[in-house]
Amino acid sequence: MRIERFVVPPLDNNVYLVVDDASKEGLVVDTSLGSQQLLGKARDLSATIKFILNTHGHADHAADNEPVRAATGAKIAIFEVDAPRLQKIAREPRWYLPSPPPLSKAEVLLREASDVRVGEVTLTTLHTPGHTEGSASFYSASQGVLFSGDTLFAGTSGRTDVGGGSPARMVSSLRRLAGLPPETRVLPGHGPETTIGDESWIADLEYPVV
Repeated sequence: MRIERFVVPPLDNNVYLVVDDASKEGLVVDTSLGSQQLLGKARDLSATIKFILNTHGHADHAADNEPVRAATGAKIAIFEVDAPRLQKIAREPRWYLPSPPPLSKAEVLLREASDVRVGEVTLTTLHTPGHTEGSASFYSASQGVLFSGDTLFAGTSGRTDVGGGSPARMVSSLRRLAGLPPETRVLPGHGPETTIGDESWIADLEYPVV
């Protein structure tokens, strides 16, 4: 499995291109405003993007869903609880975007333990609410990799003082992720890569967290 990371606007978002080495099938984790970088690298690698996985439905993470889908035919996937956000963000302006993103619609509604496969790569959906009601992380046990979206960052967590946020749910989600193997690579929605073992602060976490 090959993972390409790009840091893109609007809020220094991390977007990821994941490619199965043998089949050259790939998927994207979040698009933000990174369609050019994602599509360019896919062309360089001769990769075919099959899925666009959204960790949650905030505009800064999903803004380029439709451009990537239109260019590749990839299926847009999001945890079912957050699916309505994709339509909402297309109607409402955000200060960090020049205009609302084009409308995108989820073709795959994910649930707890839903698997997404490209070639020999399987990512399993973990429902990790707290930042939004339907925030999800995507985990490959065989590769020891977690795409954590805005749930877990290096040294901290995502905000809970936003629409759909919940301090109590964030604490529960962080504790769940802390139970993964300590060597698990954590690839977050913002900021640098970390590992589960390096985030020992979670063990001392007390409610509430913002």
